[in-house]
Amino acid sequence: MRISKYIVPIVLAAAVAGCKDNQKTQKEQATNEWNHARASVMGSLAKDQYTTGNFDKARGTITDALKLDPKNIELRLLSARLGIEEGNLELADQEVKRAQQDDPKNAEADYLAGVIFQRWQKSDQALTAYGNAFEKNPNELAYLLAKTEMLVALDRSGDALKLLQEKVVYFEHSAVIRDAAGQLLLQQGRTAEAVDMLRQATILASEDLTIREHLASAQFQNKDYRDAADNIEKIFKDPAFAQRADLALTQGESYLQINKLSDARASFEKATTLSPGNTSAWLSLGKVALQMADLRRAEISAKRAISLDAAKSEAHLLLGYVRLRQNKLNESLGCFQKASALDPRDSTSVCMIGLIYEKSGQEQKAMSYYAQALKLEPNDELAQKLLASIGEKD
Repeated sequence: MRISKYIVPIVLAAAVAGCKDNQKTQKEQATNEWNHARASVMGSLAKDQYTTGNFDKARGTITDALKLDPKNIELRLLSARLGIEEGNLELADQEVKRAQQDDPKNAEADYLAGVIFQRWQKSDQALTAYGNAFEKNPNELAYLLAKTEMLVALDRSGDALKLLQEKVVYFEHSAVIRDAAGQLLLQQGRTAEAVDMLRQATILASEDLTIREHLASAQFQNKDYRDAADNIEKIFKDPAFAQRADLALTQGESYLQINKLSDARASFEKATTLSPGNTSAWLSLGKVALQMADLRRAEISAKRAISLDAAKSEAHLLLGYVRLRQNKLNESLGCFQKASALDPRDSTSVCMIGLIYEKSGQEQKAMSYYAQALKLEPNDELAQKLLASIGEKD
């Protein structure tokens, strides 16, 4: 009886203490849940502030929210993204490491680590981080593209292309992955494959004019000139692209290759209007004008090119052609000699010097220049033809 006399109070005391601990635990749990809910609401606000570029307010909101919920991974990652935008990579790195520690399976944390390493120009570490992110979440295309970007930066374009090609079928509705693969194919000189890949991308994203521009570039390099010109015409319908002189030049060259001289001239004229200081545009306009026997326009274009870049041999060569067509042999010779002096390795200007001497009745001197051109370029068809024509006379 004595034992029970002491046991009962002890049991009662323990029960009372248990109730108090349980109440305390429930209260703490309720507080934590409330703090988590408040932090989530503040996180949404911070995300909106971040998205609209209000970085100062976003930083303040995130700081207050993390005080309420220090283990909130989304807040940590948002803080890291904000740190990257602010240029505070040390803070971003701390936040990423905290997120990785609290949630080792989080792919976004690895991705942001890759961004930070890339900003620090630590390409190998960035590649590893992006690779980890994609391994943890292979459904996120951004992680794959980031990995391939680093492979290219590390001069591993072949590995990057192989990785993209392996995943093209998996991301069957993605124009972005096909665009990336197409550009890598183009860099490797595999133009036909690039055209096919970029055409698929254009079908999937017909309104994306940047992808269509990549397709037009691939078509031009693959000598699909008509298709390239047509695609550029579609691109020009958008005001944002209508002022692109480089596209007008490519379109003009495409028309020139398929002998649509009037269309080519119109494109080159557009290029010179959009970019009056572009020497290449004036040279292209002068060449097509010469082909159309518009010597006045060709002369104006050649002189404008020379005024923009007097050291450009092509400009003097073009003016030499104009003077030759005008039967001004002495002036033509001076232009060709100037072009040859500016570019001693150019066999064409040497050939033309020889031609002027031939027209002036100095055939031996002409032959020496043709022979010199063949030394510079043994397969030069013009030099071979001109040299043979003198031989036939003999």
